[in-house]
Amino acid sequence: LVQAFHGTSGPETPARARARVCLASRGAEVAVGMGLSLGQSLFLYAAFMALAIFGVYYFVSTAPPLPLSHCADIVTPMDVVRGRLVREPQKSILNLWNCLREYKKDNWWHTTAGIWGIYVIFKIFGPFGAGTSMVLSVLIGALYDEWAEPNTKYSLLAHLMGVSGEVCGGAGGWIMSYFIGRQILLHYASEKMAKLKEEMDKFQGSLFRYMLFLRISPLFPNWFVNYSTALIGMPFSYFFLASLLAIQPAATMSIAMGGMLRDVGEEGLDLVKMSKRGGAR
Repeated sequence: LVQAFHGTSGPETPARARARVCLASRGAEVAVGMGLSLGQSLFLYAAFMALAIFGVYYFVSTAPPLPLSHCADIVTPMDVVRGRLVREPQKSILNLWNCLREYKKDNWWHTTAGIWGIYVIFKIFGPFGAGTSMVLSVLIGALYDEWAEPNTKYSLLAHLMGVSGEVCGGAGGWIMSYFIGRQILLHYASEKMAKLKEEMDKFQGSLFRYMLFLRISPLFPNWFVNYSTALIGMPFSYFFLASLLAIQPAATMSIAMGGMLRDVGEEGLDLVKMSKRGGAR
């Protein structure tokens, strides 16, 4: 650990060497010129995460209390980190929906800010919130029916919350990696970085097209795309716009699914109404 903190984290493997060359070949030395060692980068990453956890704790502790009769078995942020939200999505969403729909009636702003903030934080610290995006989007779709489209009853507010949370969280991860992520990715994901460079060579002359490809392709995890593209010379404007475009289909599907779950929870299974929600006449 002492060696890592002072920048001597062991011999350089061939994969790390290829990844380091790929960063330099894209001019990434400008983007990551802070000169941080692996240990220093890990310390800053942990410090930012601790700050985010403290922010969540402060927000929750100062918010109006939850209705205990409806919120006895909801998932907590730590349950999300442990994977409960992904292992038990149906039960988790239903419990959260029952709790938060009551809480939202009297505390709209606290509910909205809390859900959106949690979404952004889990996207910034991607490896610890992997798999939560769709579940949170479904929950947002189930909770919000404001600004509903007349025919399908699709909530434009829910869509705005889901898309903005995804894009802003990804952008936060990109910015954090831009400043402190180089040594972490070279040490723990050197082979993926080399693979990223190989795929990037196939899209020479069209960085935006490559960024859009990464966003819709399952080739790399979403959190890794957020972190790594900051280090290979990808312009932030390309990253932001490609993320905004690519998330639209998935966000629409998840939020519409949440709206259907809300209807089922409130009125039971009504296939006629569900078909009308899908646009049928």
